[in-house]
Amino acid sequence: MRIEIIFNKDKKIKQSVFDALETEIYKNLRPSYPKTVVRIRTGSADGLDISGLKSDAEKEKVMNTLQQVWEDDSWLN
Repeated sequence: MRIEIIFNKDKKIKQSVFDALETEIYKNLRPSYPKTVVRIRTGSADGLDISGLKSDAEKEKVMNTLQQVWEDDSWLN
């Protein structure tokens, strides 16, 4: 599975936040999806792309996990 997260460059998010988010995503998804690759970068607009899953149910499960990671911002500390 491949996850690409794009943040608008105008938001000026620090690299340390990207690194912490990436670490937390791996921590939550690697047990179920060991071949997960995460790429977090800046671009002209916000975006999220998930590829390499076999079903919509799997994609929904991953999306829910990503949402939980984002909402539980304890990884920022």
